[in-house]
Amino acid sequence: MNTATRLGGFALGLAVVFGATYGAGQLTGPVRPPAETRHDPAHTPEPTRSPAVPDPSTDPTPTVTGTGGAGHTHG
Repeated sequence: MNTATRLGGFALGLAVVFGATYGAGQLTGPVRPPAETRHDPAHTPEPTRSPAVPDPSTDPTPTVTGTGGAGHTHG
């Protein structure tokens, strides 16, 4: 049996298995009915800043200014 025949048989086998599972899924339907979702545009919350990004005007972290930092060389 040559390689092309083996690969073709494998691809055909995959197609049969996936086709059978798709057909079984179509016959059984969804597990539960889809949830109803409604979007009320009048009740959309305002976007908020991420707490991971501090506000520069209220950030208590001191700003370090100077001639260089540890481990940095300018040359």
